[in-house]
Amino acid sequence: MEKIYSLIVGSGLRDFKYFNSHLKPVGYSEENKGAIFGFRDKETLKLGRGVIMTSLEALTDSWGEYSHWTPNVYCYGKKQADGTVTGYSENNLRQINAFVIDIDDKETEWTEILLQGLDSGFMPTMILETVKGYQVYFVLDNPAFVTKHTNFKVVKVAKRISANLRRLYANQFNVDTGCNDFGIFRIPRKDNVLYFDENNCYSFDEWLQWSYKQEDSFSDKGAMKLIRPKNINRQIDEPWFDLLLHKGNIRGQKGMLGRNNAILTLALAYFSSGKTKENCEYNLYQFNDRLAVPLKFSEVQRIINSAYSGKYKAAQREYIVELLQTWVDDSLKENDLFSRRSGWYKFAKNRSERKYNHYAESENDLLAYLRKNCSVDKPYLSCTNKELMSELGISKTTFRVLRQRLVNKISVKTTRGRFGSTKITLIALVVIGLISKKREVKDDYISRISDLLDIDSTLKDSGAVQPRAKQTEFLNVNSS
Repeated sequence: MEKIYSLIVGSGLRDFKYFNSHLKPVGYSEENKGAIFGFRDKETLKLGRGVIMTSLEALTDSWGEYSHWTPNVYCYGKKQADGTVTGYSENNLRQINAFVIDIDDKETEWTEILLQGLDSGFMPTMILETVKGYQVYFVLDNPAFVTKHTNFKVVKVAKRISANLRRLYANQFNVDTGCNDFGIFRIPRKDNVLYFDENNCYSFDEWLQWSYKQEDSFSDKGAMKLIRPKNINRQIDEPWFDLLLHKGNIRGQKGMLGRNNAILTLALAYFSSGKTKENCEYNLYQFNDRLAVPLKFSEVQRIINSAYSGKYKAAQREYIVELLQTWVDDSLKENDLFSRRSGWYKFAKNRSERKYNHYAESENDLLAYLRKNCSVDKPYLSCTNKELMSELGISKTTFRVLRQRLVNKISVKTTRGRFGSTKITLIALVVIGLISKKREVKDDYISRISDLLDIDSTLKDSGAVQPRAKQTEFLNVNSS
C-alpha cells in the first residue's frame, strides 16, 4: 500500500508528519507541501466531515480507516469548527497526479477494462473494485503542477484529457461522465485493489498528444461539407480555410511554402477572426499532429505567438492561393477559395449507402465479433470458414486479406478434413490473460493456449511467468 500511495501522490506531500512522527530522523527537516483529504465512509463524505493529511506517513499509517480520498493534491486544507473540511475545490489544486474513471457496471469483467487499455495504448495503472463497479486509475509519471502565472491552463487541458478518456471508455462501459474530474474517489485498500502495475504511468505530454488524436477520431471524418460563410469578413468562414485545415497534405520542402507557412496562415485567420489564442492553439495542435512529419510542439507555439503578437493583421491572399494550389489542388482558382460558392469536392458515402465495405471496416467487424464471442479464459473461437464468412457477410477472398492485415492481432489455425475447423485466437485476450492471471495459475494458462499460438517456448524464455515488472516489459514489446 505504501508503494501505491507513494506512486500516486508523488512529491505532493511531506515524507513525515510535522508532529508526532515515528519515522522522521532526528534533526531532519523538510518544506511544507500540499494536502489531501480522507473520508471514513460515504455518510461522512456527504456531510463533508473528513481528515486533512499533509504527509505520506500520515496516509500510510491510517490507510485502512478511509473509504474515499482525493488522489490529486491541493495547496491546503482547512478544518471548520463543526468538523467539516474545506479546500478540495478545483481552484485550490496544487498538482494533478492521476485521471480516474468511475465505471458503474458490476456485470463487466475487470479484464475487459485492461483490454480497452491495450487497444488505446494506455494501460491503467490500477483498477479498484467498488460496490457498483470499478474505478480505474491512470497515474502520471510526473505530476502536472498548477500555477497562477499560466492562468491555471494545466487544469483546463487536464479536464479535456479526462473528458476524452471517459468518453472513450463510455463507448463500452457504463461510465459516470458527470463526476468531478479531480475530486473524491475510492481509496486503494488491500481488499479492493484488483490490479496494479507501477510501470503503466505516462507523461502529461503523452496524454495531451493522445487527446488531440482522440478529438480528431471523435469527429466525423466522412462527408466533409463546406459550410457557407455567415460573415465573409471572417477569414475562418471562407472556403479556403476549411480546405487547408482539413484537406492539406502538407510537408516541409525546400523552395516551397510548407508546414510553417500553413500554420502561420491558419493562425492569422484565427487571430483576424477574433478567436482566442487558446482556441487557435487547440485546433492547430491537432492540425500539426495530422501532418505526416509534424513540427515540434515548441515550434508550433512560437508561430502562434507570432501570429497573435499584433505585428500582422490577417493572412495574405497570395500566400493562401499558393498554399492551396500547392497542397490541396493545383486547379483551384481564387473564385473557389474566396467566394460564397459551395465546395467542389466529393462527399464520402455512409456505409449503409455503399455496396462494398472498406477493409478497415471489415477488420473492425471481425475484431468486434471475436470480442463478443471470446473471453480471457477462452481467447479463441472455433468455427468453419463458411460459418464465419456467413456471419460477417464477407467473401473468401476478403477473409484471406483480413488474415494478412490482422497478422499481429489474430492467430488462425485450420484443421483440414471432414471434421475440420478453424480456430481464431484474439492475441490481445491472451496478453490480458497473462497480465491478469495470478502466478499460481499462470503456468496452467500458458499450457492451455500454447498450442493455439505456438509460443510456449517464447513465453517461458521471455519471462512471462516471472514477476510482473519483467512480464510487462515482454508484453509491451510483443503486443505492439
